Amino acid sequence: MLLTTVAFAALVTSVYAKTVVVTVGDSTTGNPMDTFQPANVTANQGDVVLFNFTEGNHTATQSTFSSPCIPAHITNQTINGFDSGFRDTDNGTAITTLTFTVTDPNTTVWFYDANTCSQGGVGGININESSTETLDGFQRNAIRLNGTNTTGSSTSGSTSSPTATSTSPAATGTNSAASAANRAVVNGLVAAGPALLALVALSL
Repeated sequence: MLLTTVAFAALVTSVYAKTVVVTVGDSTTGNPMDTFQPANVTANQGDVVLFNFTEGNHTATQSTFSSPCIPAHITNQTINGFDSGFRDTDNGTAITTLTFTVTDPNTTVWFYDANTCSQGGVGGININESSTETLDGFQRNAIRLNGTNTTGSSTSGSTSSPTATSTSPAATGTNSAASAANRAVVNGLVAAGPALLALVALSL
């Protein structure tokens, strides 16, 4: 009975599934933010998002909100993201496509074009515009980071600080030890002072 229900649900999903076409190509307006048309994609579970490469040399590569221009699997190894690679299309010839099937409509899937990402050539599937992670924010991130990875710079900075900090206690400990030794010598000389004076008096 359970298998029958699951099979029926899968059949219903496949029947009502649709193909959502995203055109990928050089913008007629000259604005890199228009590389993906539309950039904000809405799709239901089971729907197929079809990236249709029509003009120029572009990619459709999945990424994450915090690192817009870096493939998702590099910044998050749990994501096996899609990546079309460069699709060189000239004047509408050699058109190719890439398909992505939506399995969870409640999860936003971010993507970018490797050629225009640093200029805002990005998009998303099922973006929750009422959240803090909006398409405008994603575009601003891509432009602000200029196609670089946030993780690399922050990691290198954080690892150098503890090293610099850890040298300070060692230097302080060395200085303290030296001061203690000097004090011990001085105290020893002061304590031995009367005895030394007595020896000098006897020798006279």
